Amino acid sequence: MSDSDDLLGKADAFLQRYRPGAKSASEEIPVLTEVVEPGARATGGPVTEPPQKSTLDELEQRLRNSVLDALGPNVVSSLEEPLRTMIEERLRRALGAVADQVKADVEALVRDAVARAVEQEISRLRGPSRGNQP
Repeated sequence: MSDSDDLLGKADAFLQRYRPGAKSASEEIPVLTEVVEPGARATGGPVTEPPQKSTLDELEQRLRNSVLDALGPNVVSSLEEPLRTMIEERLRRALGAVADQVKADVEALVRDAVARAVEQEISRLRGPSRGNQP
């Protein structure tokens, strides 16, 4: 849990660098009783331009990489054991089915080989005795 708190703290500190001055919320946001002229700028602090799109894209990419780097090991460790268990179970079932099929195929081959051997031996035993007798 401290890793996630640390990550959130780092992300918050990172984002603080891009926030404009430390104004209170009441100074930044006009209330309904104030009249704000179109195009007028608020007074009371330096006016900062919003960051450029490329800066925001870079910030987003760095934040994304930071979050992925921090979460990556946790995701791997939490998925590793269930994934290993699932793969082992599927392999066990698949190998069981293959073993059953191989056993049946070997039994059929042995039956055929024994049947041919018996047939050949019977033919051999019958053949010469009939040819030698008158």
